[in-house]
Amino acid sequence: MTDLYFDDLYPGQRFVTPAVTISETQILDFARVYDPQPFHIDAVAATQTEFGGLIASGFQTLSLSFSLFFRLGIFSAANLGSPGMEEIRWLKPLRPGDTIHAEAEVIALKASQSKPDRGIVTMRHDSFNQDGALILTANCLHRLKRRV
Repeated sequence: MTDLYFDDLYPGQRFVTPAVTISETQILDFARVYDPQPFHIDAVAATQTEFGGLIASGFQTLSLSFSLFFRLGIFSAANLGSPGMEEIRWLKPLRPGDTIHAEAEVIALKASQSKPDRGIVTMRHDSFNQDGALILTANCLHRLKRRV
């Protein structure tokens, strides 16, 4: 895909990632290091929770979703980092064997007044499982270079 800059984007523009399947080993490895809660690290204990089995950490779901998006390479030349995220929601759990993909939509654009070489793009990032169920949503602010 082509490198995109702030000036190339418009509200309503959408990007869809390829899908990836997550394994139980990936869930366990991530959770043992970053989110060691029983429903993420112990398959037996997880069956006794409201989830009824092992689930990925929401942080892993978020990281995986953003990895899929950034692997599209559309912001490779223009990315200046993110000043933050808003309204992160974990709507359904990511389970071993699930296949997810991400979709991102440009919501708003704001050119910088103090630094005319850049702007902030607000994008809604949604992630879906293999059944088409929305499992994660987040609004991310992307700071991008302009073509000027």
